[in-house]
Amino acid sequence: MKNKLLTMKKIWLAITLPIFGIMTAQSGNTGVNTPNPGSTLDINGSLAAQYKTVSAATYTMLSSDFYVAYTGTANSTFTLPTAVTGLGNFKGRMYTVKNNTAFTVTINPVTPETISGNTSITVPAGQSVELISTGLTGAASTWELSGFRSSAFPLTTASNGLNAVGTNVRLGGALIQATDIATAGNNLIISGTGNLGVGSATAPVSKLEVNGSSTNATSYNAVASTTIDFSRSNLAYTTANAGAFTLQNIKDGGTYTLSVRGTVAGTSTFAATGFTVRYINNRATVANTHTLYTLVVIGTVIYVYIGTAV
Repeated sequence: MKNKLLTMKKIWLAITLPIFGIMTAQSGNTGVNTPNPGSTLDINGSLAAQYKTVSAATYTMLSSDFYVAYTGTANSTFTLPTAVTGLGNFKGRMYTVKNNTAFTVTINPVTPETISGNTSITVPAGQSVELISTGLTGAASTWELSGFRSSAFPLTTASNGLNAVGTNVRLGGALIQATDIATAGNNLIISGTGNLGVGSATAPVSKLEVNGSSTNATSYNAVASTTIDFSRSNLAYTTANAGAFTLQNIKDGGTYTLSVRGTVAGTSTFAATGFTVRYINNRATVANTHTLYTLVVIGTVIYVYIGTAV
């Protein structure tokens, strides 16, 4: 009787499977509407899964969920199911969460689990995320973020000095927080034929146009040295007496000021590699006073102007 039932079952499968367009190949693959499936499941046609809308302020994802669209009227929090060890492990399960509102959806895994190392992720207005279970449990990335997209352009949001134009993120927006660009020892260069304006909404007419004050962060204290490094600041001072000074890191077009604060009177001279020096009114300093030297670099010439007895 048992063998008869088994035979009848095989006959029924042989009759019904072709009717529904399903075929199991010898390799162990299953095909739908295809006689030669090349994958474990090969579907020659469309695939439908559950579509659900949620409007609650909190929602726990179910094993039956696949695509969940949020339609609420406030921010919402979704919680992912707890990962399972052994029997019932749902490694490979996929969820798509779409935010169809102007609010935000926060997705949390169950503590201590994470999503790609994050304790939570936020889905902005109009965007969606795709998540897949890694099969791991405990304090691990039990969920992996496999996709993040929007139903409309721009595909990503931009802020703090940036804006999104289509699929491009470009410079040109309002800074909304204090911003530090760390050069990490690299040079930052703004090249091209355009001009740079600071503090004005009108087009600058010079390479650098500042609508407001411009200062050095600090002046450079050379202590008692006669070698003055003007890469440290355009303003420098030293307690050395008037004498022979070596200037470093000066540049054509630059203007520099040196305060000499020694107590002994004397006449100063200046030298810099690649430059010649011309003195407009050089003379001896006055003992126990400060002397100011203004250094104007034009081409390869340094013009020196002195102000004594300060």
